[in-house]
Amino acid sequence: MTRVVVVGAGLTGLSAAYHLRVRGVAASVLERGESVGGACRTLARDGFHFDLTGHLLHLARAESHELVARLGLERELKRHRRRAGIALAGTVSPYPLQIHTHRLPPAMRRDCLLGFVEAQLAGPAAADPASFADWVMTRFGAGFARHFFLPYNRKLYCTDPTELTTEWVGRYVPRPALADVVDGAFGLYRTPVGYNATFLYPRHGGIQRLAEALAAGLDGVRLASEVTALSLAARELTLASGERMAWDALVATAPLSHLAAMTGDLPTSARAAAQALRAVAVVNLNLGVRGPAPRREHWLYVPEERYPFYRVGIPSNHGDVAPPGCHTLSVECSVPAGTQPPDDLAERCLDGLAELGLLRQRSDVATTVLARIDPAYVVFDRARPAAVAALRDAFRAAGVVLAGRWAEWKYSTMEDALWDGAAVARRIAP
Repeated sequence: MTRVVVVGAGLTGLSAAYHLRVRGVAASVLERGESVGGACRTLARDGFHFDLTGHLLHLARAESHELVARLGLERELKRHRRRAGIALAGTVSPYPLQIHTHRLPPAMRRDCLLGFVEAQLAGPAAADPASFADWVMTRFGAGFARHFFLPYNRKLYCTDPTELTTEWVGRYVPRPALADVVDGAFGLYRTPVGYNATFLYPRHGGIQRLAEALAAGLDGVRLASEVTALSLAARELTLASGERMAWDALVATAPLSHLAAMTGDLPTSARAAAQALRAVAVVNLNLGVRGPAPRREHWLYVPEERYPFYRVGIPSNHGDVAPPGCHTLSVECSVPAGTQPPDDLAERCLDGLAELGLLRQRSDVATTVLARIDPAYVVFDRARPAAVAALRDAFRAAGVVLAGRWAEWKYSTMEDALWDGAAVARRIAP
């Protein structure tokens, strides 16, 4: 019998084990935490439920809806039409800004519209731009670049946008036509756009419900079982307890940088490649607040440099995650992976929330939960593709399959995580 071990009980790892079980193969799932879900977890405090940053389920595939039905979640999930905004220049504009500049100050609106027109008149953009910054300039123009795209992504990735590639943009950045941008400058654009125009979220509690549903039928999930070492030659792993486990197939969903660090016999070239991997960590300040929500949006993007956070969510606007008469705020700040945030970060966040009108009084805060995801977002720089390929090849030779957002060192959604796991199951058990 094939010995299959899955490292990580996040959505990808659980999906892999779930779909392997459907194919008649049992897998052992090792999770270092005390609960399933990985980054897709929910922390309960004082009657509030806090997800680890914004986790909303966008399902574009028919198979995804079928899976939700098989998991018995159809009635537990509620569909929402996205209400997202961009806090910029003293106002909040609907997302995406490209088609909603009508609320901006006239000079900024003109800057964005004129820049877009100039970019269009310059002719077709290069198919292979030198950087994300170049891609933004040639497709959206100098105004949108200066006021939103460049400062926001500089804040999110903690690096200059000229160092970023465009591998990740794909479906994630809406690219409107000139007529749409003109309509948006006059408040005439009404059609929802983007992969996340609608989303599903549990009616009660938080997003961890999805992970719990996947895990419900699995017998081999072991919590508080941290993997501390891998031996590729022996096809064996070691747990923090000292226990050793052998594998014929290992599904690794832990961050690629962590996997490289714990693999004692990783080839020298692959170990050198791992040094090129870059990412940011997200410090997530969760607030349980007394009183009604300050705004109706589900989340706000915040590009301006004077605010320490790049995004603020109001999860209680789409889920029952707070006691009656209260709401929740989810504040997200980026720092380079492996580094510590400034000591005054939480204070600066509270000041910023107050300035934006998102926190009326500090005394309204009933509960504070500070969480950290490290790594959280992969930095797509020019060194990434070769580094990831070298590590993937080294692990694959020893029967290790890298699966999911962090092990494959990529950007992806929860739906992608579900089908990354299913693809692994098909590969192991055709």
